[in-house]
Amino acid sequence: MFKILNTKKFFFGKIILFQLAFLTLLPISAKEERVLKVGTVDNYLPCSDLEDGNFEGLSLDIWRAIAEKNKIKYDLSVIPTFGQAVDDAASGRYDLIASCHKITSDRLKKVTYAVPYTEGTLGFLSRKADKRLFIFDLVTEPIVIGSILALSTLCLLGSLIIYKLEYGNFKLRDFSHQKRVDIMHSFTGFVTGTYGDLTNKRKGMSIIIFLAIGRILIISTLVGSSASLIFTRDSPKDANALNDESIKNIVYTGVAVNKATKMDDWLQNKVNQNDEIDSWEVKILRATGGEPELVSALKDGKVNHILSDIAVLNRILANIENPDDYFISVKNPNVTPQAFIFGANLEDTYRKSINITISEFIRSGKARNLGIFWNKLIN
Repeated sequence: MFKILNTKKFFFGKIILFQLAFLTLLPISAKEERVLKVGTVDNYLPCSDLEDGNFEGLSLDIWRAIAEKNKIKYDLSVIPTFGQAVDDAASGRYDLIASCHKITSDRLKKVTYAVPYTEGTLGFLSRKADKRLFIFDLVTEPIVIGSILALSTLCLLGSLIIYKLEYGNFKLRDFSHQKRVDIMHSFTGFVTGTYGDLTNKRKGMSIIIFLAIGRILIISTLVGSSASLIFTRDSPKDANALNDESIKNIVYTGVAVNKATKMDDWLQNKVNQNDEIDSWEVKILRATGGEPELVSALKDGKVNHILSDIAVLNRILANIENPDDYFISVKNPNVTPQAFIFGANLEDTYRKSINITISEFIRSGKARNLGIFWNKLIN
């Protein structure tokens, strides 16, 4: 009887040990079968986009490479806005957000980020108010006006000095046809620089050298100023230097921005801080349809400006009809790191392996090369 009981105890003990071993192995098996739920923001190239059923963009190329290297299974779906993506990650609805989310203090209070793999900054794409001829821009530049006046004065004085060296003193009463011809000859000689033989005259050497140097300096200033104006004519202004009047003009003439993005928050803060803005006059179109909605609003005349990432604006400018009618008017010189967002329920093992792989991609140059590739597609 005792022997039978011992046999039963041994048998049940084996069963318990087997069950314990099975329960111990169960999490590993479950982990191997784990399928991550990954979200991405639509209509936001070069970052992320869903086009004809295909997910594409810098963020998605980076994520696919990470998943392939770590043998991670996942399901990918679209989230309409960046703001909703942050909330969905914080609530655990998604395990990871594969888009270019800017790392900001308010978002860090809700979620945790992966290692940053790119960076971005905001700007405005604006409709050109007019097509003024370049000459009108020139004559409004003080240094250009000063150079023209100085050159005109030098030409007059130089012509008279050269005339005196060649023909003697000039008498105002003697203004015959020949005198006029001689003066014009002196003038053209000065302008064209064909007065080297006058250096043989008494004091001619020092006078000619002085006039030549003055002429070169003034013309160099004029040419340099004109060239500088050509390069800066349509160059973006610093977003940090926008004053209240500039912001007022932008929101009064109409601006489109993707809803629930950091650019949207930035613009609203600017409006809230400006006491001169009448809320009834503000025209801000908050788009939920991404780039197509932004472009449509600009082309249809609903707005005169688009506020977005510079990379997005470059893409729009490269693909919009009549690109010469638009330009990037404002750019923020300060760049912000961008990264994936971890969902609240994502295990530490996944977080660690993802961060390690991103770091390897950055070190090897793979992340940079993908960024260059997508920016080339845009530009």
